[in-house]
Amino acid sequence: MTEPTGTQRDDLISQFCAVTGTGPQEVRSIRLKSACASTDQVNQAETALKATEWDVANAVTMFYASQDQPDEQDAAEPTPAQAPPGYTGPRTLSGAPAPAADQSSSSSSSSGARNQQRGAARGGPRTLRDIQSEGASQGHAHGHDDDDDEEDQDFFAGGEKSGLAVQNPNSGPSTRDQINSILDRARRNMPRPGGEDEQEPARPTHFRGQGQTLGGDEEPSRVIPDPLAGASAPRRLERVRRVMHLWRDGFSIDDGRLYRYDDPANAGLLEMINSGRAPLDILDVEHNQEVDLEVQPHREEDYVAPKPKYKPFSGSGQRLGSPTPAATSGSSTPTPAAAPAAASSSSAAPQAPTVQVDDSQPTLTMQIRLGDGTRLQSRFNTSHTIGDLYDFVNRASPASLERDYALMTTFPSKDLNEKAQVLGDMPEFKRGGVVVQKWK
Repeated sequence: MTEPTGTQRDDLISQFCAVTGTGPQEVRSIRLKSACASTDQVNQAETALKATEWDVANAVTMFYASQDQPDEQDAAEPTPAQAPPGYTGPRTLSGAPAPAADQSSSSSSSSGARNQQRGAARGGPRTLRDIQSEGASQGHAHGHDDDDDEEDQDFFAGGEKSGLAVQNPNSGPSTRDQINSILDRARRNMPRPGGEDEQEPARPTHFRGQGQTLGGDEEPSRVIPDPLAGASAPRRLERVRRVMHLWRDGFSIDDGRLYRYDDPANAGLLEMINSGRAPLDILDVEHNQEVDLEVQPHREEDYVAPKPKYKPFSGSGQRLGSPTPAATSGSSTPTPAAAPAAASSSSAAPQAPTVQVDDSQPTLTMQIRLGDGTRLQSRFNTSHTIGDLYDFVNRASPASLERDYALMTTFPSKDLNEKAQVLGDMPEFKRGGVVVQKWK
């Protein structure tokens, strides 16, 4: 229904006031006679009619429904209890019987909550009573909670002006406190004393070293030594980075071993790290060397030793040219008396035996490489045979008599098995050559 105007509007208001009986019907409005007694009642009627789109029946129903609801403040106020005729218990100042303890506590808590709601709804400054009621309600609500910091509570003794904090002299910072402090410092990421960037060493602003004066006719030139030749400039150590792993049962540095929390010897290490000092032995640094320590917590994991990393080119080796293991194991063990002689013979290079050479006949030079790496060189006639080379090797190396071997050329490689073959008839040795001893 659209909002009426003029006489129709005043008629609807008069009908509402006549039905609800909000006032005598002698008062007239500005435009015509109205059944409302005052301007407030006219406004009340207009509000109800507007809410129901100017339907008088619905407006009257809503009006009576609002009248039936009791006031919240009146309902919240408790009715005073009346004492029975033979009541002899405790009484309040008004003479009424005192309520029970649970009722008083519940009423106090409800009143405190009501005060908080009133303060919150009011939105203005809180009074001292509001603060006290909030503190009492919070203290009652949290009175049975467990206090995790109860073990670190400080106790005080003395009077008003002579109070002293009493602490256990044997209770120092625990391992857990030190770990928490280290983690807290890592979270804050405290700046290092030297700054974030590496500072380049300052360049010298003057010349150093040895000098020489200019001489003349009367005075020769002279050398002036460096006065700071013996003093070396302080060397700045490079900043290194280490990773500290915090496990459930201890801590470790990089991939190193575990330092258990329950070991008293490791408590000093944690204290040094917490104070900003680096333990030189476990961090592997030098004195006055800066360290960037990164902390990685693994509180839910136990320490597991990492697998050893493979390092290539590690272990023992054997030099090229040394006797092979088969030669060492196959040779007979010398007697203790012959040991010094064997050592002296092995240390000294074997001398080439003499060969009967006819200088009137053609000659050639042969180089022989023994199995132990020794190189021998000798002159032969072209009429000498391969057998003479074998005899030369046997006389030069006594070890050749104990093992089987063969002489062969270098390139192309060919075994020299025909001992009767003459050197001059072989194309490989027309002008000399190289023969290699090969162990079998």
